[in-house]
Amino acid sequence: MDKSQLRLVLRVALLALWASVVLSISLAFLQDKLLPDVLVEWHKSSGGQFGLGDIFALLFWGLGLFLFFVSSIGVFFYQRWAAWMFTVVTAVFSLQLLTSPTVEPGISSFVGSWSDVLTGIVISLVFFTDVLRDDSRPA
Repeated sequence: MDKSQLRLVLRVALLALWASVVLSISLAFLQDKLLPDVLVEWHKSSGGQFGLGDIFALLFWGLGLFLFFVSSIGVFFYQRWAAWMFTVVTAVFSLQLLTSPTVEPGISSFVGSWSDVLTGIVISLVFFTDVLRDDSRPA
């Protein structure tokens, strides 16, 4: 593939990734309606009062989403710094999955899996192809 085709694939993958993130967030609000009753009850019983830890978690996720969109917009415009930022943000916020069990509907898991695939495509394109190389500078 030539560089213009790779850049098109990168931009399409980023747009699909943004759509999957928005869809995942939307599905999170519908989680109680998409889970079986037993799991809804378990999910409600595992959460307590809204406290200081929840505020930190919301700030953590808000910062993560902000950094994700900043870095992915930078990658959309072929910036090398953004590729590194995108990779680090993805790695750091993937570690959150190790902290607690998760219960989610099948559709959320499906969308999350495709989001992971798209993230892998983006990282592969920016680090293993010349999609970000600036041809105006000498090699």
